[in-house]
Amino acid sequence: MAKLLESDFYYGAILSTLLNNGICPMLIEGGTDRQVYDFTTNHKEFRLFAKYRSAPINTKTEGYCSWQFIFSEKDMDEIKAYLNSGKEFSIGLVCGADALNQSQYAVLKRKNIEELIKQGKTSVTLSRKKGERAFRISIGGGRENSLKIKANEIY
Repeated sequence: MAKLLESDFYYGAILSTLLNNGICPMLIEGGTDRQVYDFTTNHKEFRLFAKYRSAPINTKTEGYCSWQFIFSEKDMDEIKAYLNSGKEFSIGLVCGADALNQSQYAVLKRKNIEELIKQGKTSVTLSRKKGERAFRISIGGGRENSLKIKANEIY
């Protein structure tokens, strides 16, 4: 019997979400710390670089959840190469919770990725306030100065 890895659950959640929305994937490169997929829809083709965190980080503020995603030098080189290729590209981030059905999914679009690179970020802390319709990534100065990431994007 094959043993499932923790990463199988999180990357499987991304695939399930996309397949349920009629998007057909092809795995390009896999690993336990990240996955890269090419997808085809009726409208376009795109590449998705996926990472996960199995649990939020502890925050001092009631009603907030935050997850930190760290990108290695190799990750950053690949991300920059994908951006430079001119193809449609996004980063999918699975934000895990103790109860798996409370996990969330955020998508960084090209403009978000380019802004984070411009800021020199090699890690991002994604946060979401209970009831908000967007995630936020601080780019200095707290929530008032942050990138808003729509919570309902799938790719």
